[in-house]
Amino acid sequence: MRIATIGSGSIVKEFINHAREIQGVEFVASYSRDLERGREFADSMEIEHVYTDLEEMFKDSNVDFIYIASPNSLHYEQAKMALLSGKNVIVEKPFSGNEMRASELLRIAKENNLMIFEAISNIHLPNFKVIKENLNLIGRIRLVQCNFSQYSSKYQALLDGETPNVFNPEFSGGALADINIYNIHFVVALFGLPKDVNYIANTHANGIDTSGIVTMVYEDFVVECVGAKDSYSESFGIIQGEKGYIKVEGTVSKMEEVSIITGEDKVTINQNSLSRLAYEVETFKEIFDRKDFLACQTLGEHSINVVKVAEKARRKINMFFDL
Repeated sequence: MRIATIGSGSIVKEFINHAREIQGVEFVASYSRDLERGREFADSMEIEHVYTDLEEMFKDSNVDFIYIASPNSLHYEQAKMALLSGKNVIVEKPFSGNEMRASELLRIAKENNLMIFEAISNIHLPNFKVIKENLNLIGRIRLVQCNFSQYSSKYQALLDGETPNVFNPEFSGGALADINIYNIHFVVALFGLPKDVNYIANTHANGIDTSGIVTMVYEDFVVECVGAKDSYSESFGIIQGEKGYIKVEGTVSKMEEVSIITGEDKVTINQNSLSRLAYEVETFKEIFDRKDFLACQTLGEHSINVVKVAEKARRKINMFFDL
């Protein structure tokens, strides 16, 4: 599985380092608009080829997958270009800004016998499978709470009058797209699409959400997902049932430890042994090696469901992402 990368931020470095834990994964090229900066990044990550022209990189027959970690607003455009050039795609979260674009990407991939995956880590973690397999122990679900609050290193710049990409509506930024999306993935992967979605957010003068609460209503229970980049607190995930509860210590993006509490019994489990992002790459590689397009499509449908929820939530604060 030979991968070329777009982007040079910290998530790209983390993705490369974690993916290299999986046997048979290689990084063979990277893209940068600036050759000097691109060469510096590639050398630091031990990647041989650097491209300053996306179309040229997409023509490289030595590349199986394009990994896209550019600003959110470029995900759709670059993923579409890659697919139409015959390349499989791994696109960083969020998959796309709206359902129409997300569905189009899946359609193009299917029509061209290609694969497209969203690089979302938490639903592929062993500890997530622990939660899914033990939901029955806590009885009828009544409440779910997720909190991912992390004060952004870019927030002061926003207060000072600058507009970092992560807080820029034109780059499809905001707290929901950046961190609350993990909470939504977690909930939708466990319980599917909700009946109703609402979003109450703290917004900057430019309209971007710096923190907020997504509520999701299911047939039998309600969900609260908190995401904050303008403040911080303990992060956690809790699923409450009539016979007990399951707690994720820390963010549901990492799921470093899971506790199952029923009555006076408490069992704490951690089955994660690889680095956080390695598991998603392992899943993608297994699907790619098997040419299992049905499994790829199933993951794609999950990503579209998450896009639907996020899009409905943003509509509540009159924020729309065209891409």
